[in-house]
Amino acid sequence: MLTPRITKRLIDTFAGLESADAARARERLSVLTEREDDVVRAVARGLSNAEIGRELAMSEGTVKAHVSRALAKLGLSNRVQVALLVRDAGLS
Repeated sequence: MLTPRITKRLIDTFAGLESADAARARERLSVLTEREDDVVRAVARGLSNAEIGRELAMSEGTVKAHVSRALAKLGLSNRVQVALLVRDAGLS
């Protein structure tokens, strides 16, 4: 037996329908540049600034700048909130 919430999520997933929460989260993320989006997704995967820099071929200072701009654009205050928003958008 599944809870109604889980049942709805399964139906939405298999029916190809996204939830209103996922749509809102994706809309919020749409304000980011492509590079900020790359950095935000890496943050959501739990990577450090140094790891992101290595993965995306940028300096750690550039990563920090992208993270700061993304936080400001999204109205968030920390990396955990970024990770949760990316998860809510279904991008992690």
